[in-house]
Amino acid sequence: MGNDELGLVDQSKVEISFKKKEIIAKQGVFASHVMFVKKGLVKLYMEGDSGHNDVIINFFPPGEVIGLSSVYGNSTFDFSVAAVEDSTLCLIEINVVRNLILTNGEFASQLIRRINETTLFTYRLLYDMTNRQMNGRIASALLHLAKDVFKSRRFKMTLSRKDLAEFTGMSTMSAIRVLNDLKSDGVISDIEGYIEILNVDTLEMISRTG
Repeated sequence: MGNDELGLVDQSKVEISFKKKEIIAKQGVFASHVMFVKKGLVKLYMEGDSGHNDVIINFFPPGEVIGLSSVYGNSTFDFSVAAVEDSTLCLIEINVVRNLILTNGEFASQLIRRINETTLFTYRLLYDMTNRQMNGRIASALLHLAKDVFKSRRFKMTLSRKDLAEFTGMSTMSAIRVLNDLKSDGVISDIEGYIEILNVDTLEMISRTG
């Protein structure tokens, strides 16, 4: 983006800090901003109704943008966003983003690429939910967290067990049981709130065949 465009974005954004578990965006509320994660970790999820559990779609670390589907989609958010950790986000007016798409081809190309990546991930998540056993779903989730979210084989598990369960489509007790099995088998360790993948090959095998 040029200096004028950067200036426009800077003028239209507001930086807000959120405490852990605080709601950032609410499903069904008017979508007025696109969200850029500056610090922390947030989750995007679909709220359950009629007694059904929430379904977490993904987790977003610093550098990620949330809400691109609302730029030319529904005028309201089709999802909710909440802070998993204390987080800071920049909220950018959605009309400014629309204008940049129209006037900056490179910017538009980058957004299309990011939307495509998000769509493909959602397809894979749906496949895992419907075709894999519980151990395979947890294995896939841990690999995703290590590679794409925390970017380390050892990471502080700031997600709650309930978060992990809602991300993998199972009960909290089932998620805890699978994690304990992986620990007992020496595939992962869970010490003082830090999870470490000790055997990547085995975890990948469980992800593929579980």
